[in-house]
Amino acid sequence: MREREMAASEKMAEPGGGRRRGVAWVVPGDGADHITALPLELRARIAASLPFRQVARLATLSRPWRHIHRHASVVELNLDEWRSAAGVINEDAFAGLEVALARRGQEGSGSKVDTLRIAYSVDNPGIRRHAGLIITLAGARKICVTASNVRRCPLEEWTVDLSPAARDLEVNAFCYLAPTVAGPGAAPLQTLVLHSVVLRDWPCLPSLRSLTLGRVIFEAPPPLEWCPRLENLRIRYPMIHVARVDIRLPLLKSLKMDGVYRTPHADITVDAPELEELHVRKLPGGGGGYKSFTLRAPRLRCLMWWEQFVEHVSIDVGRPSSVTSGQIRFTWSGRFTWNRRFGECREMKDFRSQTVQMLEGLLPELPPECVAHAARPYMSLDKYTVEDPNTSEPIPWEKLTCDLGSLMSSLKA
Repeated sequence: MREREMAASEKMAEPGGGRRRGVAWVVPGDGADHITALPLELRARIAASLPFRQVARLATLSRPWRHIHRHASVVELNLDEWRSAAGVINEDAFAGLEVALARRGQEGSGSKVDTLRIAYSVDNPGIRRHAGLIITLAGARKICVTASNVRRCPLEEWTVDLSPAARDLEVNAFCYLAPTVAGPGAAPLQTLVLHSVVLRDWPCLPSLRSLTLGRVIFEAPPPLEWCPRLENLRIRYPMIHVARVDIRLPLLKSLKMDGVYRTPHADITVDAPELEELHVRKLPGGGGGYKSFTLRAPRLRCLMWWEQFVEHVSIDVGRPSSVTSGQIRFTWSGRFTWNRRFGECREMKDFRSQTVQMLEGLLPELPPECVAHAARPYMSLDKYTVEDPNTSEPIPWEKLTCDLGSLMSSLKA
């Protein structure tokens, strides 16, 4: 009997081992509290993965855990939990939290907050006031701000004041205006990520190196001078409500533009003398696009252009061409014919025409009439069929690919 029990326990301990429903499985052990015996640094890393209110409860467990909330490098707060169902703010709880953060700021560097994740109702003035004070007192290097509710009131301006230690800021605020970044930490800020905000006033941050705009609504074009030191810019699935977007950044090295929602087509201009890497990507057959795309990048090394059709494209990469690697790719399928009523479904001949037009800009040393002939050995057209999941009928697919790396190497040889 004892042997059967041991065999059953071993089977449950194995990966995928099962046990009967309703039968509790007790992990074997000596009953000792091995977590409390860990060094303070390791226990603080464990606590950093918990919301701050749970970390505060840990501090009441026993003497070894008494000050654990002062050592967690990550502080995660949802300020809406600090008010009653009737909307009354617990001022005493906020006061205790703010005092604790102020004390951490006065203690040794080992107890400083590295990352602050804070969610709150942006349209509540009282909560917003406490959030601003907490961000300032925490003195974190990285701040993640989340608007915890969907905007229901008219768009109004709001501000995120940063402490001098701030270097990275991420804001998630669905349909809210992008906040004004202010305070002593605005000037040295190096990384900014904005998700799902309405961009009416572009950030003008003198030290910013990296900017990510995810699902942002463009209601105003970027100013001529906004982030003079910006080196990395990524724009993911924007809604563009302006006729022109001019990206003129003197130190920009990497630009990634992923997709665009079906909005009025815009004219895009990229003038970046130090740009080395450009990625323009869209899902095959997806709606949205650009009316025109103008590129001036005399130092461009890598170009990845996937599926983005443009009515007119103009490329200037210097003479001779500086591009050494990359790919141009377009996909056509019979499944995309339904998009024709939007005027967005293109035929393969349209994609071929744009590819040649782009190559003429990438190969300024060749006469335009010679570009197609020179590129032909490095262009492939794959034709295949895929079974429709609904009708089981074969659907034709075609994929056009141009290998820029091989093409450029052949011309240099």
